[in-house]
Amino acid sequence: MDRQALVIGVFVNESWEVIQEITDRFSLDAIQLHGSERAQEVPIALRDMPIIKAIPWRAETQSDIDMAMNWTGEPALSCLKGFLVDAFDPIQFGGTGKVVRWDLLNPRPQELCKNRLILAGGLTPENLAQAINLVVPDAVDTASGIESSPGVKSAERMKNFVDEARKVVTDKGRWLAELL
Repeated sequence: MDRQALVIGVFVNESWEVIQEITDRFSLDAIQLHGSERAQEVPIALRDMPIIKAIPWRAETQSDIDMAMNWTGEPALSCLKGFLVDAFDPIQFGGTGKVVRWDLLNPRPQELCKNRLILAGGLTPENLAQAINLVVPDAVDTASGIESSPGVKSAERMKNFVDEARKVVTDKGRWLAELL
């Protein structure tokens, strides 16, 4: 199957003007927001752009629930294509390699049921099957989980990750291209 790579801009608390400029300049297919962005702040000009909202999920934390409800409440934005659930870190927005508490995502929390769930947070070729079988996400995301050393991606680990995902997913999940 011939798939084209999607170009997704990843932003953390960036100004909407800069996001719009980068979206236009690089012809982004979607934007992924990792900060404290709120749904009602999305400018009209970006409401046709597919958005993936990253949130930590600690379940017992009202701020996580409030963030999810902000993006799915009324009026819900049709541009929201899903939540990327990542591990919480008090300092860093994603990319920590910390594993999300999968048990908090099964059964899928009500606040996350209205949208697709992209599981991130510490996924590696070694733990991917367990994560998919427990959480049953619509898609998965990895970064540090395929590194041979900090910041250095390993082609072998990437291949192993994709091979493992293909083994487990079969018809359970959807590929990111289908999300957008």
